[in-house]
Amino acid sequence: MIRREFLRRAALGAGALAAGFTNTGTGAEAGKRLNVLVFMTDQHHAAWLGCAGHPVVKTPHLDQLAREGVRFTQAFVPVPYCSPTRAALVTGLYPSSLGIGRNIDKGDDPLALREPQQVYQHQLAAQGYHCYQLGKWHLGNTDDLNCLVGSAAAEKQAHTRYNQQRRAKGADAFDPGPRDGEAELIGDVWLRTDLAEAHRKWRQEPNTPKQDVGVIGRCRLKPEYAIETVLAGSCIELLRKHRDEPFAITYSVSPPHAPWIAPAPYYDQYDPKQMPLPATWKQHPGEWATTPSARMGTIYGESGVREYLRCYAAQITMMDACFGRILAALDELGLADRTLVLFTSDHGNQLGEHGLMDKSHGGFYDDLMRVPLLARLPGTLPAGKRCDRFASTMDLGPTILDLLGAAPLAKAHGHSLRGMIAGKDDGPEAVFGERGDVSKPGASRMIRTRRWKLNTWPKGGRELFDLEKDPQEVKNLAADPAYADTIRRLEAQLRQHMESVGDPALKYWKKENKA
Repeated sequence: MIRREFLRRAALGAGALAAGFTNTGTGAEAGKRLNVLVFMTDQHHAAWLGCAGHPVVKTPHLDQLAREGVRFTQAFVPVPYCSPTRAALVTGLYPSSLGIGRNIDKGDDPLALREPQQVYQHQLAAQGYHCYQLGKWHLGNTDDLNCLVGSAAAEKQAHTRYNQQRRAKGADAFDPGPRDGEAELIGDVWLRTDLAEAHRKWRQEPNTPKQDVGVIGRCRLKPEYAIETVLAGSCIELLRKHRDEPFAITYSVSPPHAPWIAPAPYYDQYDPKQMPLPATWKQHPGEWATTPSARMGTIYGESGVREYLRCYAAQITMMDACFGRILAALDELGLADRTLVLFTSDHGNQLGEHGLMDKSHGGFYDDLMRVPLLARLPGTLPAGKRCDRFASTMDLGPTILDLLGAAPLAKAHGHSLRGMIAGKDDGPEAVFGERGDVSKPGASRMIRTRRWKLNTWPKGGRELFDLEKDPQEVKNLAADPAYADTIRRLEAQLRQHMESVGDPALKYWKKENKA
């Protein structure tokens, strides 16, 4: 009965959008304001959801979220790694304009977000919202932003509970092993014989990522004792604590992300032999041949990639279960019909496409730049809607503030998606991508339209793909004179964008190159 009423309210969304919406209007109980709950994963390929048509991966709770809300099929990030895109989400600004072109690892990093930098949570906190960031932040210390007071304490409490539970259970917190075919234990991870050998070769490779992304296998720690599970419990506690007060909570998890490991029963839900390899698995672009992603693909080979895909799928399904627990708590507490729920990721991943694994190369493939994006708000957002217009990470903060009736950010490059969902706004003609430290001359930039993608480097290197004829981005047309006018037009559009957002990297491009 609860679910039927929920769907009835969600179905009213299209009319509510057309008529307009306020925080105390349709979708909110009298006298109670709307909330926002953001689910965020890391390195989640846009195609790896059941609702996106993936043939294998199981995401029942995210699929339900899509049925009850809006699924954006063309959502893009500005940068294909963590910190810059996470900064874009909360500020509404392109990372280059913030000077952020690399990951932020510690709170004392000069690029870490701190006062007086404005984030969308400032606008909500000013209206009495309780704002929390749980899990992965990757932007310094949450305590450095006064709108997130309480986040660090909640995070510390969750980690204390995580450690206490593991110690209390002792050996019972772990599955026994090894299983047949498992040859090596690294930490709490069992590696198959072939993966153990590939890992030894990988560890001998020069210039690999700081994190050991080559660990691929079965995790011994039972999922109920994983930090993501414990943090989900903390998120539910915050929902209960603030059920009668407005809240803005982000529950951010690392999986699907290296190390590529997963516990039973999620690990056992997938057969590596049944994991589909991408169509471009054997297409190896020469420009990325020496990168860690390409070398990893070569070392691990088809068998290793299939195990990698198996663990990737298992991680996604495990995170889906955590999201499901939190969504069930929203229902139980009577909060679902007045809580905006968003799901997205900070960037995608290379899952064997072009022979590449993980993200350590210099390209702008859609596999890295496009991410899942789901939004649900019963009575305001239409249920089961698919939106094929361009959306970006920078749009999420402005959208949250618009739907919750809060004051907009003083400056933002993103725009509310509300009009686009209602069919009143066609959205942008292009999306843009950034790579590299803005203080160094090696930064690269991307412009992507419906048909074309141009990737460009300061010294004149270019990639041009005709996405209508070549959606897999296999054939680089940049050297073909027949496309010179197309390149000039795209470069001019890219330069105009870089100027408009104050991209510091623009100075490294010669004016005669026009980008």
